[in-house]
Amino acid sequence: MDSTTDADDRQPEYISLVDSLTREWIKLPLAVMQDCGPAAQTLGGLLKVTDKETFIETATIADRARLPVATVRKHLVTLDARGWIHNRGRQETRRGRLRRTATIALTAKARDNLKPYAPLPWWACCSIKGYGKLSWAAKAVLSVVMGRLMSLKGAVEQQDGHGCDSEDVFGSIANMGEEDRFRFSLDYLEKQTGLGRTAIVDAKCKLARMQIVAWRRYCDDNGGDLTNVLYPNEAFYVVETPAGPGRVYLHFEVQE
Repeated sequence: MDSTTDADDRQPEYISLVDSLTREWIKLPLAVMQDCGPAAQTLGGLLKVTDKETFIETATIADRARLPVATVRKHLVTLDARGWIHNRGRQETRRGRLRRTATIALTAKARDNLKPYAPLPWWACCSIKGYGKLSWAAKAVLSVVMGRLMSLKGAVEQQDGHGCDSEDVFGSIANMGEEDRFRFSLDYLEKQTGLGRTAIVDAKCKLARMQIVAWRRYCDDNGGDLTNVLYPNEAFYVVETPAGPGRVYLHFEVQE
């Protein structure tokens, strides 16, 4: 369940993978993901507030990052130690009083590495009926796949105009070479996410079992693995069902 709406009289809403790119998502700078793993999600939440410095409460960053406050506090320590943010402590206001919250500033290192990034859909941070919460590895690999989809969606819109729906986008991608656009080697995913090979394979299995992606494995003549395909499932939908004021239930559906 997730608090994403104030209305409780809406009908269930169906969100495709392409739709997810026009909704809320969290920016995961690849350099931070490679260096700090899941703490990149907290930095993504911070980026929703500022790309310079802020003295908001940790709970606000946690809300933007869609993480528990305790987890965000740990991540902020990691990000500070790794040189991505600078925790300046409780600074004085113009009147000379100490602020109630610490000032957190992005470092030059962080500002210089905000791109390239991978988009993590908001729903991937929530508890999903029948599956629970995605692991960090699953979120990281999903964000890389979504980044490729975002890039191709942008190319389609540049060619065909903005306002293309999910079917239009996938149809155009098919004309571009379809599977070849979503080939990801283990070496590539290791480099992009900072994950180990076992974690990546587990994440692929999880995403395929959820039917978010189609995992197509190819072998050479000797039985060795070639570059695998992680193709976004055009028929996959996140279903957002109202469950009272400010609350919704989420589940996945595949519509053939």
